[in-house]
Amino acid sequence: MKILFAAPDRDLLECYKTLFEADLGQTVTAFDGTQVVSLLSSEDFDLLILDRNIPRVDHKKIIGAAKQKSVPVIVLTDEPGVPGTPEPSPDIRLSYPFTFDSIKRAVYDTLEKQKRTVSENE
Repeated sequence: MKILFAAPDRDLLECYKTLFEADLGQTVTAFDGTQVVSLLSSEDFDLLILDRNIPRVDHKKIIGAAKQKSVPVIVLTDEPGVPGTPEPSPDIRLSYPFTFDSIKRAVYDTLEKQKRTVSENE
């Protein structure tokens, strides 16, 4: 599995990269939206975990770019979801504060949902 984890806090990125690689697989990190868009266009990922407050590119544009490549998205946020907001929307919104176990569960749930969707469309 290859995960792209994007957040503006470099210490958080390094911490989660270490945890993810031990439990979930290869993890690539980015600390601003420009990096995320560039990585999404040049590499293949199984999942994007995106902090809603990523600088330089609006998170909705990043979600749209991920969805065009069929990459599921988990958004980390301190804001509640607003029903009826225009697309694109993430697969899962995970509110701060969260634990490593809760983010790991969100990863597994998102990938399982993606797998079911792919098999239904075949």
